Amino acid sequence: MHRLSIAALIAALAACSPPVDTTQGEDIPEQPMTAAHLADLIAADGAGHTVAVLTGPADPTGLEPVFAGIATGDPGWLSVVPMLRPEVDGEYAEGLADALSRALPINPQGVLTALNASGGASERTCEATDDPTIISAVEGVTDPALKAVRADCLGYLRAG
Repeated sequence: MHRLSIAALIAALAACSPPVDTTQGEDIPEQPMTAAHLADLIAADGAGHTVAVLTGPADPTGLEPVFAGIATGDPGWLSVVPMLRPEVDGEYAEGLADALSRALPINPQGVLTALNASGGASERTCEATDDPTIISAVEGVTDPALKAVRADCLGYLRAG
């Protein structure tokens, strides 16, 4: 019979031990919210629940990265607007409208599509302006399915 020395036994046990998690106690950076991730959350939990979590006490600023994404005019972000818009109110509705307003000159067709799918243009989104670039961008949308929302938005834009 072979006897293991204490040192050999410790070495053998160490070799069989699971690796030690060295990330404990370290701050692991949180991944930024993406449009695809948000769409997955909405699909899994519903828009109302997702908005409640993103505006809840754990992180009341959770919609800010969403609004920043929407403001870029990126089609992925604009695609979640019809799901979010009916679920936000108060300051969050204003934040969404502001984000859409900033996206309007960048992707007017995408914004009008999102507005059309979620209740139409609003005075807040299509805020009166004397900026001919924004008006021209909206005028350039020729999709017949967006004719009514385009006309409403232009009416608000020109009201100033």
